[in-house]
Amino acid sequence: MQKKESWEQNLKQQARKEIYKKMTVWGGILLLCIVGLAGLVMFAGKSTSTNQTPVELSTLPAPKSTDIIVGDKNAKVVITEYADFQCPACAANNPITNRVLEEYKGKVKLVYRFFPLRGIHKNALISAQAAYASWRLGKFEEMKDMLYENQSSWENLGDPSETFVNYAKDLGLNENEFKALMTSDEAKKAVESGEKESLGLGLNSTPSFFIGNKRFQLQGFDGFKKVIDEELSRQ
Repeated sequence: MQKKESWEQNLKQQARKEIYKKMTVWGGILLLCIVGLAGLVMFAGKSTSTNQTPVELSTLPAPKSTDIIVGDKNAKVVITEYADFQCPACAANNPITNRVLEEYKGKVKLVYRFFPLRGIHKNALISAQAAYASWRLGKFEEMKDMLYENQSSWENLGDPSETFVNYAKDLGLNENEFKALMTSDEAKKAVESGEKESLGLGLNSTPSFFIGNKRFQLQGFDGFKKVIDEELSRQ
């Protein structure tokens, strides 16, 4: 009887030791995970901070006669935007750039360049061609706003061409002239040229903004204001 009790005691002690051992191992693993996660958070925080500092790009093409320009063409401060009309972030940012152009009227101009993300946005190309056709017919700003404001209505359509024709009609453009331009090789080549330029600069997201030749992350109206004021103070 005594031997049995002693055997049971030993068995219980061994079981407790195994439990303590497992708890120690799992505790160490958990500690390593926490430390690793903290390191990733710190690294991500540093990356975000670094990315928000304006980066100078000496290879940014200067404004040219074939560019789409919104605002006073003689304005000293140049904002260059590489964008995709099917991009939700571009649509969300459009009211901000409109406000910038309004509040800095005569001082700032926006150079709009096409960067259709065709790999993820099936209607990026044709929507850009619609915008190009509207520019050729003198209604780019109006079509730009209409495409962004109604993005959810056309982004999933199999072929939104007729929708864009209706937008053009609402803007007072000639239906046949607009449609011919939108589907022309001229429009397609213009959009593809912008796409090629964007990729050549190493851009990989939209919208990508530059003020002068300095690229900066989206920071709302105040972010624009800070950089624009700095540019104006140097002139």
